[in-house]
Amino acid sequence: MSDSLSTPVQPLQRRFKFDGQTLEDPNPKLTPEQVKEFYAPRHPELTTAGIGSPVTDLAKGTVTVEFIKSYGRKG
Repeated sequence: MSDSLSTPVQPLQRRFKFDGQTLEDPNPKLTPEQVKEFYAPRHPELTTAGIGSPVTDLAKGTVTVEFIKSYGRKG
């Protein structure tokens, strides 16, 4: 029997990206929407930003979520 099954699983660290910047996770218990609201006072464009799909990098032990700027439509 292999000991690999008894190796403790390390939780993945979340990272958030917005406008070329990496934003640290203020609280792992917050949803991505709540993280977006947390950073909105410093980055007002976040109020209308979308939330991209999480990208997992097992080699680095991270999950990255990108906040995507919403561009206004003319019309």
